Amino acid sequence: MLIDPISKKLLSGAGCNGIVALMYHSITLGKPSWNWALSLEDFCNQLAVLQDFGWTTICASDLSIGINNLPPKTVLITFDDGYADNMAALEELVKRKMNASWFVVTKDIGQVSSWKDTHAPTLKLLEPSQLLEMQDAGMEIGSHTQTHLRLTQATQQQIALELKCSKKHLTDILNRPVISFAYPYGLYNQEILSATQAAGYEIAFTTRTGFGLVDNNPLEVRRVSIMSGDSISTFARKLSFADNDVSWPKLSSYIIDRVKDRLGLL
Repeated sequence: MLIDPISKKLLSGAGCNGIVALMYHSITLGKPSWNWALSLEDFCNQLAVLQDFGWTTICASDLSIGINNLPPKTVLITFDDGYADNMAALEELVKRKMNASWFVVTKDIGQVSSWKDTHAPTLKLLEPSQLLEMQDAGMEIGSHTQTHLRLTQATQQQIALELKCSKKHLTDILNRPVISFAYPYGLYNQEILSATQAAGYEIAFTTRTGFGLVDNNPLEVRRVSIMSGDSISTFARKLSFADNDVSWPKLSSYIIDRVKDRLGLL
């Protein structure tokens, strides 16, 4: 597990710009067959980086204390959809005494995924007993709607049903309040924000990159996507910049702008 010197130096100085939330989906034992999956080996290597560089993992509900009360190098590990193969990730997190949050499509709990996405395979979702096991291990379970619906294409009534029914379904399984949510596909608008709050959610996750919250709103937590093609150096730079695009051309532009700023050329 080697991080290139530049990425390692960037990561060594990172963690003071705000919380970083990471978005995962499927965790596979072999080579991933689609972009939103990650091999278990790569996932373990990423957890090792977080440990080695002193990052603290928290659950979504921990944001309720306010992001200013969290220590530097705070990271949220989140999983969307609720795939059964995530149990392997749970085992590795428990080994390291780390926390994470899962956002589950409730209609397909214990069954196979029924929503259709281009290039996405049909996968088994977690069983109710597995969700309880995760909760007992200190993980948080939140909603990802009933059907993985694109909420911006739904009626006001459909939005309310997706939010409220999925929340109740999980509350009945877990026997505790469910206060966290992730917008499917990262799609939301002001109407959906209002509906999310009205449904009783206190924390909600977007797919907008960056540190912390959008407009200091706990219903708009920023997240960085972790993809199958990410090297360990790419992962280090994503942590450092809280951005999906941490390519070398983008990094070069960043460094040039920093130098110009210091020289008073900007």
